[in-house]
Amino acid sequence: MAANSLVNRRVLVTRPEGRADELMAALTAEGAFCRHLPLLDIEPLEEGEEALLECRQRIADLDHYQSLIFISVNAVEHGLREIDRLWPQWPKGVTAFAIGAATQAALCKSDFPVAVGLSLAEPEAGAAMDSEALLARTEFHQVEHQKMLIFRGLGGREKLADELRARGARVDYAQCYRRRESAVTASELHAALAENRINTVCLNSGETLLAFSQRLGNSSLKNGLQIVVPSERVAELARKEDFKHIVVSANAGTAATVSALQT
Repeated sequence: MAANSLVNRRVLVTRPEGRADELMAALTAEGAFCRHLPLLDIEPLEEGEEALLECRQRIADLDHYQSLIFISVNAVEHGLREIDRLWPQWPKGVTAFAIGAATQAALCKSDFPVAVGLSLAEPEAGAAMDSEALLARTEFHQVEHQKMLIFRGLGGREKLADELRARGARVDYAQCYRRRESAVTASELHAALAENRINTVCLNSGETLLAFSQRLGNSSLKNGLQIVVPSERVAELARKEDFKHIVVSANAGTAATVSALQT
């Protein structure tokens, strides 16, 4: 694909603070104009919060689990911080799996002890990077009686845990952070779209899509803006929210997002 292939794109990137730089750099390198307006904030859980106490109890029993599954970069950062508090040495025989290339990279950049059996769910180029992709891996076909701990934020989809349990695994959650809608108002969003003449919006999750849609309201912009979403599941949600121009990328990663806009 030729350089400057996105020269006519004026893109609003909605990833949380600290998560947008790579995508914006890649889009800019292809000639796009980019504006960052985070619609979700990522926050640590508060001391004494029930979910954090439960998370720490799960981590205290980390050596009881065969597999750890990190859902996101945020799960890595907040989860490993809690693990470091309770485990000066990594328990043997515990294997970790990461969903997505960015999550994998976050694990590799950490002090994660690769020698004890780090396994990463690294997708092929252009492949999905979601729960369904992880479930398709051969390691998860025969999991009867295995104990698994999923690191994630508060709430979220249940598909991964439900399917693993259906296959016979015993699954717990270590919920170690929360997502909140950012303080960006509807007026601020509309102003950013108008002032920057945005024609494309990158929405990396269903939760982000809903936050965007709620702020847009019944605006005619839903008929004109092109949105990029990371899966057919989120695309279906976008259709229900009355968006008309939907591009589905192979996954939420930077390369897949840029590629989707180039086609």
